[in-house]
Amino acid sequence: MTRVTLSGDQFILFVLVLKMSIMAAVGGALITWSFFKRLIFLDKRNTRQNWQLALLFGLFLAAGTAVRVLVGYEGMDLSLSGTFLVGLLGGMVPGSALGFFVSLPGLLRGEWGALPFTMLCGFAGGLIRARTVDRDEFWSFSPFFINNFVRSWRVFRAERRVDSRAAITFALVALEVLRTLVGNRFPTAIFIFHPDHFWVTLCVWLTTLVCVGIPLKVWNNTRVEALLEEQRSAAVQARFDALRSQINPHFLFNVLNAATSLIWSEPEKARWILVKLSSILRRLLRGGEDFVPLSREIDFIEDYLSLEVARFGPDKLKVEKALDPRALDVPVPSMLLQPLVENAVRHGISPKLGGGVVRLEARRDGATLRVTVKDDGLGFNETRSEGIGLRNVRERLRVAYGQRASIEIVSAPGRGASVTVLMPVERGDGDV
Repeated sequence: MTRVTLSGDQFILFVLVLKMSIMAAVGGALITWSFFKRLIFLDKRNTRQNWQLALLFGLFLAAGTAVRVLVGYEGMDLSLSGTFLVGLLGGMVPGSALGFFVSLPGLLRGEWGALPFTMLCGFAGGLIRARTVDRDEFWSFSPFFINNFVRSWRVFRAERRVDSRAAITFALVALEVLRTLVGNRFPTAIFIFHPDHFWVTLCVWLTTLVCVGIPLKVWNNTRVEALLEEQRSAAVQARFDALRSQINPHFLFNVLNAATSLIWSEPEKARWILVKLSSILRRLLRGGEDFVPLSREIDFIEDYLSLEVARFGPDKLKVEKALDPRALDVPVPSMLLQPLVENAVRHGISPKLGGGVVRLEARRDGATLRVTVKDDGLGFNETRSEGIGLRNVRERLRVAYGQRASIEIVSAPGRGASVTVLMPVERGDGDV
């Protein structure tokens, strides 16, 4: 077996690579933890949340320092970059407190300078956080210092100020210089590397920048993805609300038009329609939910059909229902069925001599909800263009469920029409 002997500088470089690898692995592992993800992306934290953040990092950093003190494994000591990072994310008090906790293993060994130094690191990170106007700046801190320099220079030229990326770079290099000076002056006061060449010392300082930049880069990628998802959801929600708002005026216009036509010929019936309409509108105004149980949607349809029965008469319009009890608790988009029922009455039953029947059916087939609106009216040719009501329903299903919902239309002239809406029982993570 061949043994490889490393020089002092070669060993230091190996340890530096190991430190960067450990920081990348820990940063990537932590961001997969939902508790940590919620905690790290809070712009403002209460005292408890700040101490949770400090404790989470403190256990890891103190263990690394203890391994270095007890075993002599320098690659596990990430006290400077770790405490600075916690100060940057949590503030001066959690950062300084973490520095005190992390310095204890070295302090017990006689490294008396470790305590004030690590507390200073956490305080410096918290001070930069407190002075930062735009938090996106330090989130975008890159492990490649050239990128930070270019971005900071652009900000300085445009706004004549030093941004947080430049402040982080300067603070970390200053802390490393301070640690090097103290360690050279008092060898037992604080742990430092003792390279043979100055360029290796520069590598030590750059490694600290990278150890802060790597987790920020990893976490910021997840943060940006979450922000994009929020924007997408907000855009979808706005589209959903716009589609829903199209239905209410359309429905209101038709009912008021029906009441107006009865004011002179049948004033009592017109008055009953208006009273019933006010009850329906009161329910709509109190509501506002995007999704309601199918049972509530059916109740609304029954109220609407009672208006139409009053308008046309019980002999002209009959209503039938066949509802699976298992389907009544399934959430559906509110006001989804009203345009379908209105089409059945207006285009199917109203122009038919002798009237007809509107039938509501709902059943649950496994993970799919099937809701059907049927009529035995005049029917229509399936090739004709869709009206605003049907287009609105189709678009709301697309916005709410994507490709997981669909509409089936079966009709022929003189044979009535059947419109079936198929929706998933369970709403997915991407649904509105």
